[in-house]
Amino acid sequence: MKTAIRFAALLASTSLPVVAHAQVATEATVLKPIIITAQKRATESKDVPASIAVESGETLALRKTRRRDDAIAAEPNAQTGAVTAKLYTSFTAIRGVGSALIESDPSVGVYLDGVGIGSAQAHSGTLLDVDRIELLRGPQGTLYGRNNIAGSVNIISNLPDPDQTSGEFGVEYGRFGTMTATGIFNTPIGDNGWAVRGALSASKTDGFLHSTINGEDLGGGKDVHGRVSIAGDLTDNLEFLGIVDVERQVLDGEMFGMPEADFLKGRRGVAVDDPTRIESDLATASGQFTYHLDNGDKVVSITGFQKSAVDVDGNGFPLGYFAAYDALFQSLGFPNFRYRADNPFDGNYRQWSQEVRYVSEDNERFNWVAGLYGEFSEASRTYGANSTFTGGAATLSTRGDTDTVSLSGFADGTYALNDEWKVFGGLRIGHDRKSFDYDFTANETAELLGLTGTFARGYSARLSETYVTPRIGLQFEPMEGLNLYGGVSSGYKSGGFNSGFVGLGDEGAYDSESVTSYEVGLKSAALDDRLKVEASLFYIDWRDQQVQGFNALTGATPISNAPQSRSFGGELSVAYDIDEHWTLTAGAGYADATYKEFRSARALDGSGTVDVSGNQQQFVSRFTGSAGAAYQWEVGFDDLVGKFGVNYRYRSSYYFDVQNTIRQKGYGLLDAYAGVENNRYAAYVFAKNIGDVDYRTVAANLGVGTLVSPGDPLTFGGSFKLKF
Repeated sequence: MKTAIRFAALLASTSLPVVAHAQVATEATVLKPIIITAQKRATESKDVPASIAVESGETLALRKTRRRDDAIAAEPNAQTGAVTAKLYTSFTAIRGVGSALIESDPSVGVYLDGVGIGSAQAHSGTLLDVDRIELLRGPQGTLYGRNNIAGSVNIISNLPDPDQTSGEFGVEYGRFGTMTATGIFNTPIGDNGWAVRGALSASKTDGFLHSTINGEDLGGGKDVHGRVSIAGDLTDNLEFLGIVDVERQVLDGEMFGMPEADFLKGRRGVAVDDPTRIESDLATASGQFTYHLDNGDKVVSITGFQKSAVDVDGNGFPLGYFAAYDALFQSLGFPNFRYRADNPFDGNYRQWSQEVRYVSEDNERFNWVAGLYGEFSEASRTYGANSTFTGGAATLSTRGDTDTVSLSGFADGTYALNDEWKVFGGLRIGHDRKSFDYDFTANETAELLGLTGTFARGYSARLSETYVTPRIGLQFEPMEGLNLYGGVSSGYKSGGFNSGFVGLGDEGAYDSESVTSYEVGLKSAALDDRLKVEASLFYIDWRDQQVQGFNALTGATPISNAPQSRSFGGELSVAYDIDEHWTLTAGAGYADATYKEFRSARALDGSGTVDVSGNQQQFVSRFTGSAGAAYQWEVGFDDLVGKFGVNYRYRSSYYFDVQNTIRQKGYGLLDAYAGVENNRYAAYVFAKNIGDVDYRTVAANLGVGTLVSPGDPLTFGGSFKLKF
């Protein structure tokens, strides 16, 4: 708790001068109010009693933040990554609470224009024509429901504008053959308030690694992303918004890593002759109806459909990684035996959702929202592990199918006790029902070689659980521009079933997770709103955490529950508009996230279990921080405005595994951009990872050595855009 005390002292030392200068007035520029919909209604961020990070689409575009996971990871106390390969085994955590599992539900809720993306594999994607991203830290079980125990991310697109015909077309070129083309078009439909907006982007990159076997590029890929939206008034009281978003991502030369020794020597070549190809298809469609009542209240209905498919083919392992296995079976009379020569995966997910909510009119006394939510989803995942030899093959395959029905009702509100004090709170009651069927198949050769003896041949299971996720707290505004708050919130994450390659004895369900979070914070504004400071402290009690193990002897990947985990820390952010030219930003986060009690973690070597109590949560850095500066000026020619920005991000050391044996040391990345633009065109140059820092994004030991994937090195390029 010493770190928490130090953070509290930092919070106090930062807020006191803000309060002291609250009455200072200048004639300089003012930071724009940040309007968000995090509480299911339009509210200024400074009035919401929670730790929230908001980035505008303009800022994300200037910084060349192209992907959802990169936007999330740029915020303090938020991390993203992959366990083994991009688009395949994604990871997201907020405040040290996260999930590295594709067999279970996500811990962080991601919402695209109000529709939840229920599959963690579908969280990865590009940013296209985005208005803003809202990142809510801490459990959001009351307003957002199940599977939001770490926090929630809202991605809000630019909506159709009935007042103008406008658009843009841009191209970008960067290092490693990276090219992107983007087009956006908006037009009114007639003169009755309807409009349609379309956006399309296409990109490709060659990657910065290569195969030492055939010289082909590794790490390259392609992406095509499109969206169409239409909005207008059906009647004087009824509005409609429809959105269809489709994206296809392809990684042509992905791999499961290079030997760690090669990475440490700075090598960029990998002995891979059959790199993994990963294809990801995402589609989201939604229809939103908003009915305005005569008393100022409104009823909102959002119907959503989300579909995703991930297909993986190829080997992806460096030659010789499984040399011991190859030699063993070759000695048994199987010439040119190659263990796990192909590792296919086929995952499909479909989700239908419906939410209806009643939103009260904004007033100074009592604001509230209440609603009902229903969701049905189907998930199917097929894994393969195929070994080859001259004249034959040994094949293993599993298939797991999960059907889920989730229903819930919720209510949440804020009540002003007087001019200074408010009480806020809410409650959600929900019920999950899941059914699961699992099958394991193998050919005769695999049976003959003894590759099947440790796996379960199949099982079916069901689970049904009711959950309650309340929240309650107080807000105190002692003076204009200073908002203090404290509260308790809770979250629930669904249980599930062991899938993948299930070992004997691991058949059946694992338990749901629950968290209780205690948080205090402040939000302040001074110097005529040119200086904004936000700070928070939290403690999270995390029960029955779902943790995936790996048995290197059998290849089984069981999920078990850690009885108790915890995380504590805080965040601090500062934004300062010095004048009409300069803006400074800074943020810091601390999260001490550990397994408080976990004596039965699976041992990698298959020998049983190990006690990892006290270990740091995998993929989570204790400290994260960023600092940036932006400068803009009038060029004095053709109404051009010049813009320059620099941003530095740092994260401290972290571990890739539960046992805390594979460590990535802390590192920082420096990015910058510069350019000019007016209302007709824009031209920019940019650079990312200017220091060309070496770091790992993936590291895993499958029993015969550590494989790692390096992060992006120095990249740079330029862009040009025409507007109309």
